[in-house]
Amino acid sequence: MRNKYLLILLFTLLSPAAQAAEERPGNLLQLYDLAMTSNPIVEGRKYSIMQAEAQKDQARSKLLPQVSATGFISWNELNQETTNAFTRQTTDFTSQYQGLRGVVQARQALFDLASYRAYEGAGFTIKQAEQDLADARMGLATDLVDRYLEFLQATDEAGYLQGELDLTDGDAQRIRRLYERAMAKVTDLYEVEAYYQTLKTRELEIHNAKAVALEKVREVVGTPVIDLARLTKEELPAVPGQADQWVANAVLHHPAIQALQHAMDAAAKTIASQWANHLPLLSLQTAGIYAKNGGFDNRQLEPYTVGTLGLQLNMPLYSGGSVKAGEREAIARFEMTKYKHMQKQREIERETRTAYLNAQTAYSRIASTAREVEARVKARDGQQRGYELGASTIVALLESKKNLLKSRFGYAKARYDYIRSLVALRVWGGTLSRTDLEEINSWLARH
Repeated sequence: MRNKYLLILLFTLLSPAAQAAEERPGNLLQLYDLAMTSNPIVEGRKYSIMQAEAQKDQARSKLLPQVSATGFISWNELNQETTNAFTRQTTDFTSQYQGLRGVVQARQALFDLASYRAYEGAGFTIKQAEQDLADARMGLATDLVDRYLEFLQATDEAGYLQGELDLTDGDAQRIRRLYERAMAKVTDLYEVEAYYQTLKTRELEIHNAKAVALEKVREVVGTPVIDLARLTKEELPAVPGQADQWVANAVLHHPAIQALQHAMDAAAKTIASQWANHLPLLSLQTAGIYAKNGGFDNRQLEPYTVGTLGLQLNMPLYSGGSVKAGEREAIARFEMTKYKHMQKQREIERETRTAYLNAQTAYSRIASTAREVEARVKARDGQQRGYELGASTIVALLESKKNLLKSRFGYAKARYDYIRSLVALRVWGGTLSRTDLEEINSWLARH
């Protein structure tokens, strides 16, 4: 009975996991949406935006009213000697009393250019963090697509290999029967068996590549994935646009360049803020004071209140050179960011053109490798007939089989490399979005 209850409990605990395993995402778009909501890189970038927003609020707070209240209570003992003016006698006077003092102060900045420029710079820092988030999302999408296609490529190779294993196993059995009837050479049988074992070794490598690719996908999305939808579209679209058009759009719209441009704007505001530290500060101040026995040295006084309204002007004269040093540091930071912007622009121009050329070449390779497969099929069939007629050796036949299998692998790789190139082109062009992933996902189907 106890074992029965344990089995029921085990089934109850495992059934949700089994159900979840069946519902695990299998297509590219589902995995993309999951990665965008759970990947640590993206989540960390979101908190960078939150941090920048908090910094902006801190900068704004210096421009808003500042109100504080202070309360003070004391217990005092006053000892004092008094001298009679007529008798010249001295007496000691002792008094114990409680003191109370309360102060409410308010301050409103009227002219604080340094804080205002810092507030403006914080706004650009928020925009920079937002562009960094967009750049991180594109990078994550690139990683996901690349790892997804690694699995699909290994799966296609496994399919081609399994077909070749089945054919080779049939050839080995046929040659073995012929050998038993002294109609085939033993060396031919050995060559076929060796080729079969080579294929089995390759099969192990491909199965490992599939498992590793799934593990890489799991790292991106944060959940185990059992299987992925396959590429079913035969005719892939050509490369859109022209290289110069892609480069021009990349320079204008790439998130990395936009982020550095906002960083330059923020650095310029920092320079202005540091320079404004040379200027005076003007503020409006008001205070209300209530005191009882809270005069000078907590002397006993009757209760009183004091209300104060005034203007305070602070004029900086000399601070040991810290203001000038802060200004020089801000200028240096601006120049560093400017040159980073120039470097990133050159990099994006180069990588965008390279991605366009790679995409064009990859698209041509698809047709080229397809024709190579057709030619290799004819060569294998010719060697097969030649071997059956005794005009060709088993070594030549197996070599043609190897070449055919290699060309099929090359054809699968060309198709997936082209998709990678399209994604890379959109990434460097700064336009990769969920819509692009939707298009690629439409080329896939579950098997």
